[in-house]
Amino acid sequence: MTDIDRQEEIRRRAYWIWEEEGSPVGEDLRHWTMAEAEFDASNEESGGANGAAETPIVEISTGTEPVRKNVKRTEGP
Repeated sequence: MTDIDRQEEIRRRAYWIWEEEGSPVGEDLRHWTMAEAEFDASNEESGGANGAAETPIVEISTGTEPVRKNVKRTEGP
């Protein structure tokens, strides 16, 4: 995601927060900060801005000894 895309998503969320609070005057910085924090937290949960999440370790058992394999996450179908 580019910086422009990031700012656009934050702008949309800040605007939504502003509307939800009844369109108060002078709260734009607080709304932007709230939206930015939500965006960053959401991105951290989903693997960061560049999508580089840690590869989870999954146990696959085909017998008596469990085998550990790294499974890479992919996006989309």
